[in-house]
Amino acid sequence: MIKILELIGFGLIGGTIYSSIGMIGNELRWPVFFGCAAGALAIIIYRKKLRQKQNNSV
Repeated sequence: MIKILELIGFGLIGGTIYSSIGMIGNELRWPVFFGCAAGALAIIIYRKKLRQKQNNSV
């Protein structure tokens, strides 16, 4: 599951970069940017909580 989250995270980061550079002049630029950034942040927070949970149980 961690590998799947990493692939999704890389896709979201790629979408963030593409929306900030490649979508210049498009009206969907900012919603895509903030959506991808929020998704990547959610994955980072989720993985951090999983690590804390594993460390507390050991």
